[in-house]
Amino acid sequence: MAQVAPPPTLDFSINAEQVEQITNDIIAAELAINDAVASLKPEERTYENIVTRLVRAENELAGKAQLVSSLSQISPDAAVREASVAAETKYDQFSIEQSMRHDLYVVISDYMAKTDLDTLAYEDARFLRRLERSYRRNGLHLPEDKRNELKEIRKQLSEKCIEFNKNWARESSTVKFTKDELEGLDDDFLGGLKTVEEDGVTKYVLTMKYPDVRPVLKLCKNENTRKVHATAYESRNKENIVLLEEAVKLRRKAAKILGYDSHAAYVLEIKMAKEVDAVNKFLNDLTDKLHEPGLKEIDELKELKKAEKAERGEEYDGQLNAWDTSYYQRILLEKEYSVDQELIKQYFSLEATIQKMLEIYEKVLGLKFVKVPADKAVVWHPDVQLYECWDAVEDKSFSGYMYLDLFPRDNKYPHAACFPLQPSYIDENGERVAPIAAMVANFTKPTADKPSLLKHDEVVTLFHELGHVMHHLCSRTKLARFHGTSVEGDFVEAPSQMLENWCYDPKSLKYLTAHFKTGEPISDEIIDRIVKAKNVDAAMHNLRQLFFGIYDMTLHTSEDENLDTSKLYNDLRKKISLVAAPEGTYGQAAFGHLMGGYDAGYYGYMWSKVFSSDMYFSKFEIDTLSPEVGYSYRKEILEKGSSRDGMDLLKAFLGREPSSDAFMREDIGIAN
Repeated sequence: MAQVAPPPTLDFSINAEQVEQITNDIIAAELAINDAVASLKPEERTYENIVTRLVRAENELAGKAQLVSSLSQISPDAAVREASVAAETKYDQFSIEQSMRHDLYVVISDYMAKTDLDTLAYEDARFLRRLERSYRRNGLHLPEDKRNELKEIRKQLSEKCIEFNKNWARESSTVKFTKDELEGLDDDFLGGLKTVEEDGVTKYVLTMKYPDVRPVLKLCKNENTRKVHATAYESRNKENIVLLEEAVKLRRKAAKILGYDSHAAYVLEIKMAKEVDAVNKFLNDLTDKLHEPGLKEIDELKELKKAEKAERGEEYDGQLNAWDTSYYQRILLEKEYSVDQELIKQYFSLEATIQKMLEIYEKVLGLKFVKVPADKAVVWHPDVQLYECWDAVEDKSFSGYMYLDLFPRDNKYPHAACFPLQPSYIDENGERVAPIAAMVANFTKPTADKPSLLKHDEVVTLFHELGHVMHHLCSRTKLARFHGTSVEGDFVEAPSQMLENWCYDPKSLKYLTAHFKTGEPISDEIIDRIVKAKNVDAAMHNLRQLFFGIYDMTLHTSEDENLDTSKLYNDLRKKISLVAAPEGTYGQAAFGHLMGGYDAGYYGYMWSKVFSSDMYFSKFEIDTLSPEVGYSYRKEILEKGSSRDGMDLLKAFLGREPSSDAFMREDIGIAN
């Protein structure tokens, strides 16, 4: 039955006191349910008294908790951000307490032991099995002293992670350069920067945010400027080193108490990969295969550097430094492939690209997007846009809300990500509660005479993060717990990574583009160059990703209580990525994944790429805009959320076991 009007949107006018009150209300409601279940006598331990109560509470409270915690990263109000951090800390501590409740564990274990779970609805049975597994992983089968020790470790860990991420989001260091030192950067870029006067000289102030760092590292002809900016960028958040090292020790200690060999072994138990050996073999095999191709790519860039230095009358140091890679890769693309990102971005104005991108998603996934007028949209900042999403294939019902928060501002989340604000679920009246998700990014702001223009890699980022939003909007699960991107951590990126391929499909690229002045689509010749350049320096790019994955796994399998995380980071970076970090830097202090839920999980980006390549090249490559294949993908992958295991979803969509052939051939350039 089609819904005639969408439900109310979220209220972003809430102040700091309300953030605190909402958090207190969530905690009180959850505590009341848990207390009630924990006090059930054996004869009272029924489906209605246990499963129905717990599921309803989780369904109804999950969205409120997600909203409150997201405000720390997106709210323009400092008091609200502080309240959100405090609320997240308080709720995390409460959740740790509740997840360690032995009285709840006893009641639920007793109920499960007396119940044939196969007689329950599938998601309900899965809910109980997951609950029992989480209790075991929290050590509730252990003696009380060990349980209390674990509880304390978890609280300390939560505090370290929240503090790390707060520091990371609020990092505000700057570097200053004269106009001459910023040789190669255009007036558009310089015009968007703050300036200061020092000793009668105008200097431009640059931050460590992507819209400042990336153009300097790609375009600035002055090597020392690139070196200074790159070194500052890799030296931010020094205060986070101790937080990371303390977290690694706490994770190791908790894993040992629970009987696991390492924190990585603990984490991987519930991932697709399952075991440390499987991940290490995957990472090391790829590293070995890409080592020689990586050295060749570096030699090619060194030759470009040598030639440019001779041309400029500057000394060549014989090295490809960390601050050189983006710069000479850009020159290589321009010289060998005639890929000029400054030209290409003129065809990708942000507003038009989003509109075309949504039209592709509409066609492929069977959806319909309607932009809510600015004067009707309730948002947290004037830059934020709101869209309604409707089903266009089945019952024409409301699918959910999507917010787009795309431009940088002070104290906002510094990268690109999808923020779930409300999971979908089926309420007690049998009605679907629609999901709400936000895409947050930091693209260049439009000016009075020019729209925001995207480089091709930013178009890929946009497609990718919108892919996560689609996972939320298309999700159709009974329980909030299984909604959207709640899939295994090493599968969660696969649906979005697969959608990146549309950015290299000639037909889709043509459709996406329109010159911001003339409206003309991009030429077939430039499209051909973009597609051919896709895997240029693929070995170097993938070796860098492998370095992050191997560093993460090494940290979380190490037995060394006094591990120097900076030395390990810099040693592995040089050995694996083949490019040394700037001297004296400590990039791990701003490696947010390690403290943001990807610990012992960074490998998942490449692991899931295997599946994304298999899905795209076996199903979509022939016709990327096929509504039939797209609808099958929506039904078999996106709708299911984590209500089925990732491997089962893949097999259902592919009609077979997944294979790494497409990944090795298309993304790495090595035939199996």
